[in-house]
Amino acid sequence: MDKSLKTVKSKAKKGQVAVRLDSGIIRACFPRTHFAEEKQVKLSTGISVTEGWEVKAGQLQRRLQIELEEGKLKDIEGNFNLVRYREILEEYGLRAKLRLVEPVNNSNETKIDLSLLEIWDRYCEYRRHSLAETTYILKMRRHFRNVIEKGITSIGEDGKFTPISFRHWLITNVNLETAKNVLQHLSRAYDLAVSQGIVIKNIFKGLADEVNVRRKTKVIKPDEYVNEDVDILDRNKAFTWEEVEEIINFIQNNSRISHYYYYTKFKFLTGCRPGEASALWWSDIKWADECLLIRRTYNEHLKIFKSTKNETIRMFPMPKDGELWQLIKLIPEGEPNEVVFKNRQGKVIRPTSFFHSWHGQDGSLGIIPTLIKEGKVSKYLPPYNTRHTFINHQINEVGIAPHIVNAWCEHSEEISREHYRQLDLKITPGYKKEKSESQSVNSEIEILKEQLKRQQELINRLMEGR
Repeated sequence: MDKSLKTVKSKAKKGQVAVRLDSGIIRACFPRTHFAEEKQVKLSTGISVTEGWEVKAGQLQRRLQIELEEGKLKDIEGNFNLVRYREILEEYGLRAKLRLVEPVNNSNETKIDLSLLEIWDRYCEYRRHSLAETTYILKMRRHFRNVIEKGITSIGEDGKFTPISFRHWLITNVNLETAKNVLQHLSRAYDLAVSQGIVIKNIFKGLADEVNVRRKTKVIKPDEYVNEDVDILDRNKAFTWEEVEEIINFIQNNSRISHYYYYTKFKFLTGCRPGEASALWWSDIKWADECLLIRRTYNEHLKIFKSTKNETIRMFPMPKDGELWQLIKLIPEGEPNEVVFKNRQGKVIRPTSFFHSWHGQDGSLGIIPTLIKEGKVSKYLPPYNTRHTFINHQINEVGIAPHIVNAWCEHSEEISREHYRQLDLKITPGYKKEKSESQSVNSEIEILKEQLKRQQELINRLMEGR
């Protein structure tokens, strides 16, 4: 066992956690200097004094030391976070009767005077490690907190603010879904505060129950065809491929926005989401395998890269010397962890900045309004509809099976991946509409021949490996 671990009946080094035998019980002893409590925090660990207890104690000590150094064992007031300590014990399968050091004052109750926002902040910190970073920062710490703060300011705290008046303000001033979410979280925040002895009761309990989020009921007739992807396959929400070429040419030949050329064309050629295109790294380009990987997205609000929407990795075919291959070959290759598409400053492209060029800003016409005015594009569609255009074109114009396009773009969660055939996935995207029926037939025959050839090669390899 590590000699440095203080699991014996001796003091730990200054600033370190000790897990040791103390008065017949194995306790975790925490340094006084880290917490607001005047007495040292000593807590039972639930570890039985049996042969080999030192190993468990050592493991727990290392974990507690890390948590201490990262500040997770201390709340915003500087007091010991008993809830977090209990969570750690549960992770290790330990149970213990826990009681914090008695308060210094002579009162039988711990008196802590916290405002509503302070209780909310403690709750958010408690939930932080169980939430996605975007949810924690954008929703809990920003959106919901701003709503609460605005409500407090509007009602006033001088005897006028009550849970009921706040509930009424929410229902009147924000959408019902936000109102219900805020009240639900406040109830949980007060449940936590009650368990920590900060407040006596949950004053928001049950206030969210009667807030009914109204949703429009869709009436489906028996003879209607129900399709979850009806929106993304709607031709009215996609550009024609002739319009795509006009858009790409316009961007390429306009020096003010030409840095968006590769980015825009890539989106039209792959159907990926805007954040996924911004998050493509050079390490995702697999030249030898003639494919690229879509495995992350870019959140411009937090300026971070994160997993894709469905937390999956998609493979997109990139045949050698094909249109997509040639497009990426034109871009000077950077380091493996550098983004492929950059703005004028050499940084990652923010979808919002691209939108301003696409739509127009400060009275100037954007890309699409200009092309509509020139009669080269029939209607305005937002940048996200480059995805609609690709999917619509591949399925409705080129004739590629929906489940294959879904494998490339992941636009329908209902289609099971079990049904994808490896041979099918070797089919590559098409971007040109066939000019004649005979050419189309010949093209289909060539595809079938190529599939049969690959199938035979696969069979031969399998036979050789026997």
